[in-house]
Amino acid sequence: MSAILEAARIQGSQQICRKAWVSRGSMKVHLWELSEGGVILLRHDQGKGFIQPVLLDEPLEVVVDRFRNKVGNRVFSPNGA
Repeated sequence: MSAILEAARIQGSQQICRKAWVSRGSMKVHLWELSEGGVILLRHDQGKGFIQPVLLDEPLEVVVDRFRNKVGNRVFSPNGA
């Protein structure tokens, strides 16, 4: 199954409440916080395309802070995470 379809399957009927993006080199990470909890993490590598998504059982703030604390990551979080 494609990574995008898998992310939609994980989302199910939940709404995406907040979004954030992380970039480093050729890798971009999409983070989507779900209405009933959890965060979908979907990576996109320019050379490989999308990589299968992961559902994290953590608040968006924790995931974003983890990326912010790594050297070289650029984090964009328009919803204040």
